[in-house]
Amino acid sequence: MENEGFGKVSSFRLERYFAKHEFSAKYLLCASDAQTMRIDELLALEPGSEKKFLEMRLGYTESQGSPSLRRYWAR
Repeated sequence: MENEGFGKVSSFRLERYFAKHEFSAKYLLCASDAQTMRIDELLALEPGSEKKFLEMRLGYTESQGSPSLRRYWAR
């Protein structure tokens, strides 16, 4: 495929493979993405998470990551 100013761009072989076989294979033994689930199913995994999710503000965070997430991973 030719892109103006970028020259030849190769296909991403894994995605081309899945495009061809992902929904036609008898058994899917691997995947390039996570199992899908609805937001309510995800939030049901942790008590109180729906309230936290609905109170979350969307916007930029500090460049080193949110302080609460950094504290969680530092434990």
